[in-house]
Amino acid sequence: MKNIEIINNMENLGTLYNTYSIVGYDPISKDLGIAVATKYIAVGSSVPFAKPEVGALSIQAYANPKLGPQGLQLLEKGYSPNETIEILMKKDEGRDYRQLGIVNSKGHSATYTGKKCEFWAGGMTEQYCAAQGNMLIGESTISAMIKYFVSHSGNLADRLLDALIEGEQVGGDKRGRQSSALLVVRPSAGIPVYNNNLIDLRVDSHFSPCERLKELLNEYYDVQIITEKENYLILNSGIINDVQLALYRLGRYRGKIDGKYNKQTKNALWSFCVVENQKHRWTEEPKIDPKLYDILIKFSK
Repeated sequence: MKNIEIINNMENLGTLYNTYSIVGYDPISKDLGIAVATKYIAVGSSVPFAKPEVGALSIQAYANPKLGPQGLQLLEKGYSPNETIEILMKKDEGRDYRQLGIVNSKGHSATYTGKKCEFWAGGMTEQYCAAQGNMLIGESTISAMIKYFVSHSGNLADRLLDALIEGEQVGGDKRGRQSSALLVVRPSAGIPVYNNNLIDLRVDSHFSPCERLKELLNEYYDVQIITEKENYLILNSGIINDVQLALYRLGRYRGKIDGKYNKQTKNALWSFCVVENQKHRWTEEPKIDPKLYDILIKFSK
């Protein structure tokens, strides 16, 4: 009877995500985000939480998703990451089985690992980031993520995901790989996204989830990243020839490949933009977005 009670108590703790993650903040863009991976299905459904101008949290080990919104509320009220963890864990009966990583919109960070989390378990913090994990090969996974994040510049999404991949390469979850997720929020995303989630990508089950997540992020960039009009390429005969050949290979153009930007070529390029969600890259001028050019060539190979 006692054994049954113990099992029931463990079940009430929440889903077990033996996980490694990194939360981070970019003081320039004001982006906040989390990258996470584990040997368990759909880690993105319960572990990452973030709110623009407030903070980002990773709730893992025996994950209780209720702690995400509660933590964000505390951060929004002005509590520091350390204070937020203290308040959350003080009233949590499952505190010994929890692991949390938090960064706020001031760049302050904190991490927490319950004393009964699966070995190896622990976390590290630096300014603008916190990394944590449990049931890992060892501490090297965490230190590698932190080292990568603080030593690289660029947009937050790339830094978080590349740091996660760095952690995977030196160890990661000792059981293997299955799912990953990347969540990044921004005060004003500048694109029509829900709840200012600039990036919300998940790989629920895959033999190489971090690599697949990187592919998804690049696909996202293909669709969403805007090129300034002054950086568009003038359509010379060489570029037009490439465009015509690519469109021909894709079955969208059946005219001459002669380097002339005629009506048939223009209509075929517009058709490609419509089908491949690239209408925002279109221009009536005899120019082409270099990103559109790259996408067209890539798709035609």
